[in-house]
Amino acid sequence: MILRKKTWVLVGILIFILIGGVSLFVFNQNETQRKEQQIVKMETINAKQIKNTFANVTEIKFSEKYGENKLTGYTSVDVTITTSYGVTSLLDVSMSLNDKSKKLESYGVDPNLLEGSTENKVKVIFSNKTEGSL
Repeated sequence: MILRKKTWVLVGILIFILIGGVSLFVFNQNETQRKEQQIVKMETINAKQIKNTFANVTEIKFSEKYGENKLTGYTSVDVTITTSYGVTSLLDVSMSLNDKSKKLESYGVDPNLLEGSTENKVKVIFSNKTEGSL
């Protein structure tokens, strides 16, 4: 009788540990997906700003490597911009979900890009290797 009780208690503990492990795994997966979605959203905002800041842009490619400044809330990333007149430029850009400006205001490295606005569709390659167009 006591042996049965101990067996049921052990089975209950094992089930509890299993459910907890699965729950933690699912939570971590969801957190990773949310973070990736936030990054793609920031990249989309940034790509629109680049399109509104420089003329004749044909492709915008975001690097996979990021630097996060938790104090300011900005994320910096290298962006490769290609134009229809044969210029490819690498910019260090700061991104934030709260950035609502139409044009790119802050970027490192002086690019050899013409200022203006791009009216044509621009191919965007996001850091997670998905592609889109704006």
